[in-house]
Amino acid sequence: MKPYMIFAILIFVTGTVRAQMNVGSLLSATSEKLTTTNFYFARPNDLTIIVNIVGFVQRPGRYEIASTIDLINLISLAGGPTSDGAMNKIKITRIIKEGEHPQRKDIHYDLEDIASVKPESLALSPGDVVSVDRTSWSAFRDGFGVVVSGAIIATAISQVIIATRR
Repeated sequence: MKPYMIFAILIFVTGTVRAQMNVGSLLSATSEKLTTTNFYFARPNDLTIIVNIVGFVQRPGRYEIASTIDLINLISLAGGPTSDGAMNKIKITRIIKEGEHPQRKDIHYDLEDIASVKPESLALSPGDVVSVDRTSWSAFRDGFGVVVSGAIIATAISQVIIATRR
């Protein structure tokens, strides 16, 4: 094999790996949305709170919402989960100011089993950060893509080594 052919193969493989890694990025749900997005959902004279929603939803961002909007309605306002979003892996991070030192509290929800969730526990507080995690399948799929890409690179490198020894 000629050295220029080996070089062309390495360029092709590297480009393929980069494309796969960009598609399979852990931030795939938000990587297309590089700007900070602010949304406002309230009627005039409603008491509002500011919350953030991140992760695998259609429209992540900072939301100023009526204080009566709960977790399910916020996810709906954010366009719902992406195809990689898991409704059984939702977390609210809340800062609780008790005493001198504020404490961080993480509350986990499984909204796929909505019947087991008490409606009053879905209330949001000012400053909450709602995170919608990815499905196990999408994590496996993206990890598998990285492993395959690594195998392709290792094969190409071994072919270059074999060709240079001849």
